[in-house]
Amino acid sequence: MPEPNRTTPFPLSKLNDARDFVEVRCAYCKRAHVYYPTDLMQLFGDVDVDSLSGRMKCESVPGGHGFLKVERIFSGSREMVGVKIRRLVAIKINRIPVWKEE
Repeated sequence: MPEPNRTTPFPLSKLNDARDFVEVRCAYCKRAHVYYPTDLMQLFGDVDVDSLSGRMKCESVPGGHGFLKVERIFSGSREMVGVKIRRLVAIKINRIPVWKEE
């Protein structure tokens, strides 16, 4: 994973304060999704924006393609016209029992 260009971390809470969005784009299949920072904070915590590329996976293939590009999108930009934003509806947790014979 490449090193970030800045030395200070840039957490998701700063994007939330500025009312900006996070765009995650797969470099392989060119799929892009736009998220609210608060939804990503519920899943990953208040982490650095650059660390999301290693934490998230592309959903088009079950194993994922690999590297995802994460960018900040300004909420007042022209690029936001007609863009669909993904919202977090629920978090499902799989409980799988692991048994041990004694």
